[in-house]
Amino acid sequence: MIRRKLGSTGISASILGIGVMRFPEVNGRLERGSAAKIMKFALESGINYIDTGYTYHGGESEVFVGEFLSENGDYRDDAVVATKLPTWLVNRREDMDVYFEEQTKRLRGKIDIYLLHNLKKDSWLALKDMGVLDFLDSLRDDGIYVGFSFHDTADVFFEIADSYTWDVIQVQHNIVDDHQANPTTLAYARGLGAGTVIMEPLRGGSLVRNIPQEVREIYEMARTPRKPVEWCLRYLWDMDDVDVVLSGMGSVSEVRENVEIALNSQKLTEDDREILREVKRAYRMRKSVPCSECGYCMPCPEGVDIPRNFRLLNEVYRFMSTGGVETEYRKIMDDRERASNCSGCCSCMPCPQMIDIPSELRRVHEKLG
Repeated sequence: MIRRKLGSTGISASILGIGVMRFPEVNGRLERGSAAKIMKFALESGINYIDTGYTYHGGESEVFVGEFLSENGDYRDDAVVATKLPTWLVNRREDMDVYFEEQTKRLRGKIDIYLLHNLKKDSWLALKDMGVLDFLDSLRDDGIYVGFSFHDTADVFFEIADSYTWDVIQVQHNIVDDHQANPTTLAYARGLGAGTVIMEPLRGGSLVRNIPQEVREIYEMARTPRKPVEWCLRYLWDMDDVDVVLSGMGSVSEVRENVEIALNSQKLTEDDREILREVKRAYRMRKSVPCSECGYCMPCPEGVDIPRNFRLLNEVYRFMSTGGVETEYRKIMDDRERASNCSGCCSCMPCPQMIDIPSELRRVHEKLG
């Protein structure tokens, strides 16, 4: 499999990485037998980048990876293991050391890359006040590469990227999403010397399931027929500023399919890129509420993030699924930012797009709350 140098690190990483978070579960617990078969097949197929996290599978993910690599020593040296600090559980500088030591034990000493998990503006500022830069320096002194995974708007990305000399930056990007990361932010990361790791290339599977008819018709116009999964992965590998694309593969068959695409991945033609531009345009045209995110309705006196709520509602319609969107609404957004916090005061009115904002916010909560 093709490998790319991970930024300015000394790591040679497979262009396809495996996200352990989506390994199969039984009754809410990681299914170890299936997970071992998936991991073994992935590593034998040339994948060497493994992404895990403190909370994945209730903490079992890191334990599984540590045990698997210890019991299958032939893979251990070549494997690149990235895990993450659960930033939302950190309340003081000492907590960072406590979690890292626990994760080191879980992974049996195999941590190559350590990321600050789920960084947003507020969490980044809080971590800085708690001394996270000193913590990162201590890890680097021990030979561990450091970075962050990002879940905020692109403008916040630049502020965080400029705040430290990062080794690795992990961001969400795909053929549709560019509000968290886009070719400009990826090029900026590359300019800083950071390795770039892409998550959610299939948007949790929503870009390969329940595909709108107008999008199918565009794909069918291509000279070379391809499945949507191939379009999505090759879109990212076509970018010079992308090092690793993580895929949450939950079965051996999914690993096999993605590996075959990686092995045969060539640069896209200009006709291919035009197909993808039309696909992106078709997805963006699918809207349930005509919000342009102009911001005229903001700030809301109750703290509701009106444009973000409408973006989530549009994503439900765009991808014909609430998968992933419910998670952002219920778990990632702050309580005050959710549509449910709307008091109906109408200070957001009138809307330039003639949207009945309070009514549409009620619809958001009915759909996602």
